[in-house]
Amino acid sequence: MNSELPALEEIYRASSKSKFINDPHVQRLWELSGDASLFNKSPDYLRTLRRSLLRDSLKFFAQRSGFYAELLERLELDHKSAELEDLVKLAVPSDMLRGDEYRRFLIDDPDEGGVLFTSSGTTNSIPVKIYRSPLELAMMTRANTLLFEYVYGGSLKEGKGLALFLAAKELRNKLNFVAFVDLALQGKKIKLLYGMDLVSGMTEGSQWQKLVPNKEAIMEFLRSKEEPKLLFSAPAGVHLLTKQFRDMSAVKRALSRLVAGVPPVDLGAGGVIVTGGGSKGFVDLPPYSGIVEDARKFFKARDAGGNEVPTPFMDVLGMTETLTALLDRYGVMNKVPHPLQEVFLLDPKTYELINEPGKEGILGIYDPLAVSWLEAFLPGDLMKFVESERYYGREYVYVRRLTKDEGWDLQRACGGTLEELMRGGPPTQ
Repeated sequence: MNSELPALEEIYRASSKSKFINDPHVQRLWELSGDASLFNKSPDYLRTLRRSLLRDSLKFFAQRSGFYAELLERLELDHKSAELEDLVKLAVPSDMLRGDEYRRFLIDDPDEGGVLFTSSGTTNSIPVKIYRSPLELAMMTRANTLLFEYVYGGSLKEGKGLALFLAAKELRNKLNFVAFVDLALQGKKIKLLYGMDLVSGMTEGSQWQKLVPNKEAIMEFLRSKEEPKLLFSAPAGVHLLTKQFRDMSAVKRALSRLVAGVPPVDLGAGGVIVTGGGSKGFVDLPPYSGIVEDARKFFKARDAGGNEVPTPFMDVLGMTETLTALLDRYGVMNKVPHPLQEVFLLDPKTYELINEPGKEGILGIYDPLAVSWLEAFLPGDLMKFVESERYYGREYVYVRRLTKDEGWDLQRACGGTLEELMRGGPPTQ
């Protein structure tokens, strides 16, 4: 596997040589990953499609992995008659993917040349790890770009605009969210600046705590007349920038306007702020609504007609394990999954499926575009859903992370049972 994220052009070239590219199931996945018409389909159509993909996926994995063949046999699960509800039996808690445990979930002979993504290490010293082959990276880029444009409200024009990510470039080799943004903007030929640098020589602290501002990149973004301007950051980054503007003295603010033209920051027509990654260890971070309200005082945007509008905010719920993310646009829609992704909620006490709007449940995700492992997992978050007239029929509202004790309960209830099935013996306590 690569230690660095390959360029998008190289990824597409490698994906075309995948050992699975001529498999009918994989060919279908490739076509669907770039199909923008999926966002115009009905919820019933998409649910039927996802059931069909699940059945084909189970057959694919059983044929290429003794691990999965044995698992399906122990679960008495026939791929020909599998239903989406069966994902409850297959989903693994994310804590089972920490360290090198991800290896046992890989098929016997995955494509080489991919990237190993890891979690940031802020919630657990042993990170979650997931391998992505070049084929998966290509499908991830295609599918997530289409989802982004749907939530954004229009297509990103090729070669038009400027983006700033308040992260270090090195993190695209480790963090899924950073990699997706980098690859998607490469595909659109939009210049991406990285507004942070990793401090060398430090041995303690997480990756997020080793970042220092790259003032040159940030100033280039602020001074640029390109539009739209796309700002990517953890919510904490937006909060800290806003606080810096708010706390400026009158003299410093006047000087900043003279030198950089800010505040306010003009994001231009189609400008947007995209957040992701959660609080990343910031215990005093305001609620997301407060971050948006404060930031809109110092970040301005306009619509296609040149009229000023409340600065659009999009938030990405994308874990290390998610090949496609869940996105929302503040004040317009709650989080929506990609049409191919099956999202489900489990009752925290009974672990049965929740089909009642507004009831909190443990989040579960299945993504058929993952072909190196059967991507059905429980990331450890509580969410609820509301009914929607959009393509998915539901929109999801984030509630909170599970507590450590709740996480242990989840592992014992789901992970322990799954391990018993895989090992053919009782789970260890």
